[in-house]
Formats: sequence, C-alpha cells, structure tokens
Amino acid sequence: KGSSETDRFLQVFNVIKETTASMVSNSGRLMMFAVVVPVLLPILLVRSAADSLVDLPGKVGLFEAASDIDLRNDDERQADRGDAVVAGCAVKALQLRAARAGSADAAVLDSVSSNADELDEEGCHDVQEGEGGACMQSIVWSKSEGYTVHPDWYPGLNPATSTLAEWQLKAWNTSHPTCPRPCSIKLDDNWCMLNSAPELWEPTLPGSPMEIKILSYNLFWWNLFKIHGGRSASELIKRSGESKPFDVIGLQECEDTDKVFGPVGLLSEYTPFHDGDKNICIAFRTSAWTKLGYGVSEVAGDMRTEYYGRRSAQWIRLQHKDSELVLFFVNHHGPLSVNSGGECGGASTAHNLLQVMATNAVKGDTVVLVGDFNANAASRTVQSLWPKLLQVYSGIAFGGVDNIFSNVGRSSISNTEDLGSGGSDHHAIAAVITLGGVTNQSANRSADLVSSSAAGAEPALSIEKLMHAQGSDGCLIEPELKYAFESTDGPSQDVGGITDSRVCCRACMGEDWCKAWVWTEWSSTVKGPLCSLKSSRPTSSKAAGGFASGLPQNVAIEEARAK
Repeated sequence: KGSSETDRFLQVFNVIKETTASMVSNSGRLMMFAVVVPVLLPILLVRSAADSLVDLPGKVGLFEAASDIDLRNDDERQADRGDAVVAGCAVKALQLRAARAGSADAAVLDSVSSNADELDEEGCHDVQEGEGGACMQSIVWSKSEGYTVHPDWYPGLNPATSTLAEWQLKAWNTSHPTCPRPCSIKLDDNWCMLNSAPELWEPTLPGSPMEIKILSYNLFWWNLFKIHGGRSASELIKRSGESKPFDVIGLQECEDTDKVFGPVGLLSEYTPFHDGDKNICIAFRTSAWTKLGYGVSEVAGDMRTEYYGRRSAQWIRLQHKDSELVLFFVNHHGPLSVNSGGECGGASTAHNLLQVMATNAVKGDTVVLVGDFNANAASRTVQSLWPKLLQVYSGIAFGGVDNIFSNVGRSSISNTEDLGSGGSDHHAIAAVITLGGVTNQSANRSADLVSSSAAGAEPALSIEKLMHAQGSDGCLIEPELKYAFESTDGPSQDVGGITDSRVCCRACMGEDWCKAWVWTEWSSTVKGPLCSLKSSRPTSSKAAGGFASGLPQNVAIEEARAK
C-alpha cells in the first residue's frame, strides 16, 4: 500500500506475472515468464521513473492509474493470490489485464463536455454481439475456454442457453470487473441500505470498579500465517497480555484460532469463536466471563470494483462472573474499497452495525465495537458512528482503519495503546475501560461525544492519522451516489478509460484545483467508464446506480474536521 519506488517495482512485477499467467498454458508458463520479465521489466521501470519525474497535466499515466487498482500489496487483495491463482484463476487474470489496459489507455477527452449532467451518463450498458472491447473479450473467453476447463466457476450459466446479458453479469459481478453492469438485469443493490440509525444507551455501571481489557488485530493471514507461520503475531498477543490478560479479543483475517492461540499456550485461557465464512474471530477469557449469546449478521458488501463478498458483524454477549456486568462485544471487518462503506455506502454500514447492537444487546449492556473497518476518519462509516458511540482509539495503518468504539464515557478510558505489527500489515490496538466507582462514572456521555473533538482525544487523533494516509486510502468514496454542482466556474476535466473510482480520486488528488470527482462505470458518450474532476464542492447528491462520487484527501480532511 506504499508509494515508494520499491512498491512500484513490485507492482510492475505482479502485472507481468499475472498477465503472463493469463496468456500462456500451464506447460509454457515458466518459459514465457522467464522470457517476458527481462524484456518488459526495464521498459516499464523506465516508464515508472519518467512518470515520477515529469508532471503530465490532465493525464493518468500507467503507474498512476495502475498503482491504485489491485497492485498494492494489500492483505485482502493478496488473499486470493496463492498458488491456485497464478496457476489456475485465469478468469481473474484476464480481468486484471483488461482493467490495466483500460487504465493505461486513459486520456483526457477534450471533445467531451465538462458538465457531467450533459454527458447522458447511464451507469450501465448492455453489451451487443460484435461490439468488441475488453468486456466482450472476457465474455468470449469465459464461454469458450473458462467454462470448458472450470464449469464450476460459472454456476447457473451454460454457453448454449445463457443470454449475453447473463454472461455480462458474471463478468461484472466479480472482483476487478471488465464489464459494466448490464441495464437489462436488475439486482438487489439496496439489501444493506439503512437510512436511519438506532439510538443506543449508556451502560449500567457495576457497584465497584472493574476493568475490561480489549484487543483488536488484523492478522494479515495469507502472508503472516500461511507464509511465515504466524508465530510473531501469537507472541505479540501473549506478551501484551502478560501483565493483565485481555478480556475480549477481536481478530480479522483469522482462519484458525488453534494456530493463533495454540503455539503460545493460550487455548486453555480463551474460548474462541470463528466465523469461517468471513474469517473473523472472537475470543473471551474463560475464567472471567460467561457466554450469554453469540451471532453473526451481514452488514455490508464490497464495491464491485473490488468485490470479495459481503461483510459481517460478529458479536458475543458476555456476563462478568464477579460483577455480573454484561458486555456486548462486536468484531467487524469492513467492506472495500477503503473509505467507501461498500456497495451501500458508509452511513448504511455504520447504521447496520448500530442495528446489530440495538437488536441483540439489552439496554444497559456495555457495548464495545472493534475491527479493521477498512474505513478511517475520511469515511462516512466512521463519521456516522461519531455521534452515536465514543471513538476510544484508532490505529495508524492505512490512515487509521483499525478502530475501537464504545458506549462508555471518556472518563472510563483508562488506557489505549498501539502494540505494534507483530509482522502484520496492521498494528494491534488495545484499550482498557474502567467501569464502576464514583470517579469513573461519566455524568453525560452525550457531552463526551460533543467535546471529543478536542486536541489529544479521538476523533481529533484519527483525523491526524488520516493526514498520513497514502494514495486513495485518504479519499472519501461514496458508492451509488452522483454529486451535483451549481458552480461551473473554474477548471474541470473529464478522463475516460478509468475503470476504478479509486483511480479517479487519485487523478483528482493530482490536480491542485480539484475539490471533488464523479465516476461512472459507463458513459454512453465515451462508450466506457468516465471520471469527471470538479473544481468546486458538491451542492447536492442523488442515488445513481453505476456511479461513485467523492472527495480528495485534503478536502476530506477539512470535512472531517467540520463534523
């Protein structure tokens, strides 16, 4: 997720590797790879150096476009890049190749109107026979080659009987789609929409003071555990709990709790729960707590340009054995793209999380929400939680996507700590909440929420971490939303061929005058995706399928500070 020249080298290397894997047969892959790399790598690296030395106004160069699509060495994106992918998932390789080709060909369209409303943008398109292009190439390959080798990749489809629109839907309904969404097939994109947030409560405090120690940690499983054994992460958890053990633990990218707790002797101390569908885990200290209830609820889904499925909130309701305090603990791994809130947007994701608490907890429960939200202070997800829960702490990774929230007052926060990475690409974060006793009781939690913008407290600290986010991790992205602008003064720019809203935001960040952007996966005028850069802030917005809008990092920071 970095932007150094080393990262660019790795990005180029991955482009060549995956493109080669999609072009040659298994028997010829090694030979072709050995031939292609020495030839193309120097050329691409020279282009990379040129892009970093020369400012090309209005142009989205190969690396500026590609660096933000799927090339960053991200935990989730790499999760499906094991042996099976390079050797077998040719469908994704083809889609990746086409997406990169589209981004590399992006150019400023001088002949296109600068007013997005005049472009007759549809946001969807039904591909026709003989149309050509990356979408049709993907469909033809899927029907003629992909289905023949892997019919299990195409459930419900048949080359002889399925319509072109159904094949197009398959090419769109995946990570890194090469096709726009078909207009003729309607989908339930609004399954996770929730426009209002439930009200929560202040916790019922115990008679005497007690502490709750909390850990949230993304384990970077595909790399840290599958490649490096994971021992360093397990040791971090054990070491950090030696002086005072954790009461509750929320883990993201967690595939096997035995491998996390077993090697360091913690299996006897904790009762773990693993959601195998979403690979998130909860554990509680067995000697101190009794389980009252447990469940998993889907609350969001990834954007189609980075789609890996739906996202859940894993929850457990616990009662402390000594004080009888009841804790409702929620663990969440948020949707992609970062700061989008997924297909239904950040506000809906936040509202769905709050609804899980309102539905499954009981008034008076102490509520704690942790996780890698894939959302930092720029997002509508985090901003929509600020008025409802106290932001206890945020990590530093990717601008602050790891978070702890609670319904306690700020005076109950005894300690917060960054525990380091332990080999992960995220940092483990911890907090201690003290409840009970006169000195720890908050007189007014609502007042704490209002005053928490003060320097030295969250959310001011999370906004400071947002300032260090790299690339599109600092952007605000609002899926299925189209911004409107009253002012037509000042420069504007339309860029075609950009297949990902994150790249559109990066293009906006590359122009000092750009204050907002609007992206659509299909414009009938340019017959492809279109990114519109605007020099003014939006005055309104409306729901629009196939669109995404947002703010560049500097404007997103200003807006977050105003919340």
